[in-house]
This record gives sequence, C-alpha cells and structure tokens, in this order.
Amino acid sequence: MIIDGENQFFENTALSATDLTSEVVKTGVGDAGDPLHLVLRVKGGSEGGTAKTVLQTAKDEAFTSPVVLGTYDKVPLSVSVPRGDLGYMRLIVTSTYTAGTVSAALVVDDNIDW
Repeated sequence: MIIDGENQFFENTALSATDLTSEVVKTGVGDAGDPLHLVLRVKGGSEGGTAKTVLQTAKDEAFTSPVVLGTYDKVPLSVSVPRGDLGYMRLIVTSTYTAGTVSAALVVDDNIDW
C-alpha cells in the first residue's frame, strides 16, 4: 500500500478519550470509477479502546456545510470511499482510547498491514 502525504488525514496522531478532527484532504469534485479506500489503524492503543470514524465531505475547505459520507465503528478500518465527494474530505474520530496513535489515509489499494 502506498500512502501519499497529500491524502493523509492522520499520521501517528496521539489518541485520547476525546474527539479528533483530521487534516482536510483536497480531493477535487466528483467520484472515481475505481474508488479510493479509506484506511485507519491504531498503534499502541489501550486495551478495550474503541473508535467511531465519521467521513465527511464539503464544497469548501472550511467545511461550512459538511455532508457525512459514512460512519464506521471498526479498527483497523478499510472501506471503499462512498460516492458523493464534494471536493474536500475530513475525518472526525470519537475515541475511548487513552493511549496510542491513529493514522488514516486515502489509498488506491487496501492492504491494511501497515
């Protein structure tokens, strides 16, 4: 799996039992014929922690009117990005982890062993 720095939401971002808002990824308006994959992993996470991930899109980088593309409760996560991209994407992660880091990105393939 190749991770492009321009398509990363989180890179080894410290987790705590709070909501995390990712970096904004500029994707361009429209949907691909072969969709990208959203991958997310937690490294060194505390035992029994959970993470709810919400994938949002918007027409502007400020996310004036965000639209939810998907909500996921799985870690590690690997899903195809749903149709409906408005040009910008971000993640909101609600975590119960008290330790560890989270990394997430858009990738072409979905090999989750990273």
